[in-house]
Amino acid sequence: MSRGSAASREATQISIPGLIALRGSVARVRRRAGRRVAAPASGGNVSRALGRGLDFAEVREYYPGDDVRLIDWNVTARSGRPHTKVFNEEKERPFVLVVDLRSSMRFATRVAYKSVIAARLAAMLAWAAADNRDRVGALVFSDTDTIEVKPATGVRGVTAVIRAMVGIHASARATTDAPSLTSIMRRLDQRIHSGSSLVILSDFYGFDAADSAGFNRLLAKNHVAALQIYDPLEAQLPPPALYSVTDGVARSLFDASDRDGRDAYAGAFERQVQALRAAFSGPGNYFAQCSVVDSLRDVATDAMRRLPGSV
Repeated sequence: MSRGSAASREATQISIPGLIALRGSVARVRRRAGRRVAAPASGGNVSRALGRGLDFAEVREYYPGDDVRLIDWNVTARSGRPHTKVFNEEKERPFVLVVDLRSSMRFATRVAYKSVIAARLAAMLAWAAADNRDRVGALVFSDTDTIEVKPATGVRGVTAVIRAMVGIHASARATTDAPSLTSIMRRLDQRIHSGSSLVILSDFYGFDAADSAGFNRLLAKNHVAALQIYDPLEAQLPPPALYSVTDGVARSLFDASDRDGRDAYAGAFERQVQALRAAFSGPGNYFAQCSVVDSLRDVATDAMRRLPGSV
C-alpha cells in the first residue's frame, strides 16, 4: 500500500477501527449543570431525590418516610429537630448525535472531507458522553438513507453509533431528493425525550428560515449544540488567480481575481453563519464552527463543557 493511497483513504473514508481508536482522545470533561426540566425525562437529569446520589444538595427537616441513615445528627443536635441530608441523584441523560452525511459534506480542499471530519468529531463526542455516563444515540442521514440509533449506555451505545456512521458513509450517493434539515428535525422532535442533549454536526447546507422554525420545538425542549463543519474555501476564496477546477468529470477554469465577486462570496457565507448563530442563541444551547483544519479535540472538549449536562 502506498503512502499516498493510505492518506487518500483517510481523507475520504471512515472505518470502525479508526473511530474506535478515538476513544480517550477527549479527556473526561464534566459537563456543566443545565436548566431543570419540569417534565420528568427518561435520561440524565439530576433529580432532587433523597438517596445516595453523587452530589450533596442541602440539609432539610426530616419528614416521615425519609431514610433514617441520612439524618444529619450535628444539625439535629443544634436545632433540636430531626434534619436529613439531601443529595442530587444523577440519572443517565440521552445524548443524541445528529450526523449529516449528505453529498454536500463530501467536499474538501485539505485534511479530509467534511463528512469524515463530522464522523470523527461525532465519535469523540460519543466517547466523551459515555464517559459522563450518558446514554448515547444518533440520527445519521445521507441523501438516500437514514439510520436511527436508540440511546444506550457505555461502549454498546458508542459502537452502535459508529457502525451507523460507517454504514451510511460507505453507501451514500448523491441524489436530487436529499432530505431537508426541516424533515430531519421534525423526525427528531417526534422521537426523542424532552430534556435530551443533542449535538448537530452539519455544514447546514440549505439552511433557511423554515429550518429555523423547525428547530424551535427541539430548542425549547432540549439542550442543543450546533457545530457547523466547513472547509476554509467555503468561507473565503483563495488568493486572486486563475484556477483549474474539476467536479471529477469535467475540468474548467475559475477566475478568483474579481473583488466584487470575492466580497459577495465571503458575505454569503457570513450571513449563513449569523443566521445559524441567531437560531441557536437561546439559553442552554450552543453554536460553534469547526473548520476541517481545526483541532477536533479542542472543538469536542469545548462543546462538552458548554452543553448542559446533568441538571
